[in-house]
Amino acid sequence: MPISSKERTYLKNKHRGGNNNSKGNVYENFYATYCIALLINSHISQLDVVYLTTQLEGCFVDDLLIEEQDKDTAHRIYHQIKDVKDLTWKTKRLQYDFERQMDISSEAGENFELKLVHSNSSSTVTPIPEKIAACTSTCFFPAEKSINQLILSYSPFKDAIQNISASGRAEDDELLGIAEAILGVWMSREQKGVSLYEISDELKRMGHGYINIKTYPNIDISNNCQEIFRHFNLVFYTSGINLYWFAHDRNLSGRLKWTPEIEQKLEEAQPADFWNLIELLN
Repeated sequence: MPISSKERTYLKNKHRGGNNNSKGNVYENFYATYCIALLINSHISQLDVVYLTTQLEGCFVDDLLIEEQDKDTAHRIYHQIKDVKDLTWKTKRLQYDFERQMDISSEAGENFELKLVHSNSSSTVTPIPEKIAACTSTCFFPAEKSINQLILSYSPFKDAIQNISASGRAEDDELLGIAEAILGVWMSREQKGVSLYEISDELKRMGHGYINIKTYPNIDISNNCQEIFRHFNLVFYTSGINLYWFAHDRNLSGRLKWTPEIEQKLEEAQPADFWNLIELLN
């Protein structure tokens, strides 16, 4: 059934309300940060096929669209994101919005899903109404005042950020830096058809040297520096922009951001003993 003129007025007002809801936008942006981390991890070699859009015009389920483009088709996930205390399918026109989005997407021949994201674990949003159950899912995501609180209190969010850290075992302060960088890049975009590749590229540009995620290519260590490390029985590996080193016979280890300047300094110094080398790496 086509969208009626009355429904178009409703959607216009709905869109305006979504843009003006600052409390909801904080919650939505935190959830988008979570999704971006999950998607970077799952599409690490295909960052250019996933696009995100918020506050969709002309849609009934309109808070966030995640679209994965394939050669022949696109898979779309429409999200309604609700930070509401006592949410049910009867809240406002929630069930109606999902039914109408299902109708429109089905009529358009889309490959789609609908998802309701809610902030109250005790909300009565299950079971999903039978009419929309086949294409609809629900997802709990807590409403916290800060990204740091999400990391400390919600393990799925922390795991999502950890999974894209270069080492896979980053401390909480490093995880916070990664999450805040993703949030900052996301909020700086127009949020209309933003690709994961664009987000990743901006993260590299603005976060280089401060955050270390696995979309960064691993640095290269010159053969000369590798020989120096081996000469002093230093075990090492690279991950992202960092060099990790271990001296097992001395129970010492360390990490540093590897730069061309450090490499040149090490090659020119040609350290005479182990402690001279460690001093250069600190």
